[in-house]
Amino acid sequence: MEMEKAGINSIGIRKLEDASVYLSRVDQSEADADFYEGVADNGEEIFGICHEDEVVGLSCIVDEADGFLYVYVFPEFRGQGVGTLAARKAEAQMQSESRWKITTAYDSHNDVARKLAEKCGFKKKFASAIMKYQGGKFEEKPLPIRKYRDEDFVAAFTLEDEAFHKMRLESGSFPDSKLSEPSDDMKNFYAEHAEGEYVLLQGDEIIGFAQIDGAELSSVSIKLTHQGKGLGKEFTKFLVNRILEQGDETPYLYCIVGNDKAHKLYESLGFQEVSCNAYAEKMI
Repeated sequence: MEMEKAGINSIGIRKLEDASVYLSRVDQSEADADFYEGVADNGEEIFGICHEDEVVGLSCIVDEADGFLYVYVFPEFRGQGVGTLAARKAEAQMQSESRWKITTAYDSHNDVARKLAEKCGFKKKFASAIMKYQGGKFEEKPLPIRKYRDEDFVAAFTLEDEAFHKMRLESGSFPDSKLSEPSDDMKNFYAEHAEGEYVLLQGDEIIGFAQIDGAELSSVSIKLTHQGKGLGKEFTKFLVNRILEQGDETPYLYCIVGNDKAHKLYESLGFQEVSCNAYAEKMI
């Protein structure tokens, strides 16, 4: 009997003892990079999609106010309604009372995944290319770069916020983008991730901010008044080298579709686009 016909109770979402044992059944070329890494690390947000006693896929469930849901059905179980049932079941499991939206991701070139998201009520907001670097270390120019400090917060946050606001508007996917105010929550977030954060200086002025998280180059921002001088390219080289020194062989990053300047910059450094994710939202 097809699982869709068996009804939603035929699919369950449960925590696995070790999700990483299913890593070989996840196609890295089609799966979201953060999801793949979460499975590899047996992350707390990874759950099994189960039909009776059999694991037929995996799901990433971030149960917060701005929730995230990602469903990956193993190839041999696709075409049977498993994805739809799993998405419904996982969404029902997300119980945060303060939630106002759920975001999901899917391969932007996969019509089946797109139709599944639309069937579950998600509307596409933007797309982001996953780019990977497989070269060696760069020769670095001597730049005044140091680790982020707590007292850097306002300057670092402001330049990053302004740079990303400009990028969002220019990409065409975020017409409602707005600047944000520094907050205690963001200051705490920066502090919690300080080990992978760096600032670029000109004298005593912070003119660049960047963050790496494992093998991911999470962000690179140059102050608007200093853009167009090649600083972003040199800052990126520095960050790639730090990632390689950690023992990570494949640094990667996400580049918003429409951010053509950044895409060309990363290509010039040897990054190659390996896939493209669409991100869709469902308002609650």
